[in-house]
Amino acid sequence: MRFSPYAWSDKDMIGGNAALDFVNTASEWAGGDPADRLGGPEGFGAWAQAAGLLETEDMALLEKELAEEPEKAAALFDDAVSLRATLWRIFNAVATGGEVAEEDLETLDRGKVRAASQCRIVREGDGFRRRCRDEAPALERALRLIIEAAEDLLLDGRLDRLHACGGDNCEWLFVDLSKNGRRRWCSMATCGNDAKVKKFRKRKKKAA
Repeated sequence: MRFSPYAWSDKDMIGGNAALDFVNTASEWAGGDPADRLGGPEGFGAWAQAAGLLETEDMALLEKELAEEPEKAAALFDDAVSLRATLWRIFNAVATGGEVAEEDLETLDRGKVRAASQCRIVREGDGFRRRCRDEAPALERALRLIIEAAEDLLLDGRLDRLHACGGDNCEWLFVDLSKNGRRRWCSMATCGNDAKVKKFRKRKKKAA
């Protein structure tokens, strides 16, 4: 897997689901040699903060963990990369009408069990919420939320609106929530605009 540095922002969170946005931290999956845009634990943390999965205090915890236990942080990142590949296979199969491998669903289920061990239910106001244990590593917290998002999408999401971007070498996944359900691009500002430019140039060339 190649590393392709990328500066993440909330504008890149186009998947409509945190698990899809996580899959989209790599591209060119179908070619067999995806371009990774995280690079390591620090990159994963930066993306997770941009995606709203980690807060300022989580980032402070991550910085401490990287300084004190770099090998553990690296192992968690390896787990994240493995999970990302599993999620891509699952959701790409759904988006393209393929067969979801049972072993990938089992991998996701094992991840859920592991993530659940890092959390507890706490009282908040008039209701309840999940909160990670104070000693849970920062990257484990992000992985828990990604796994929960994947499960929510599989069980209750609009899988009939799950698509892959039609841009060259993009393949970013997204849930199409547009009214007519005809969204083709991850973003009109990027792949959509590129496609319009190419179409215009092709038309102009034919007219010449």
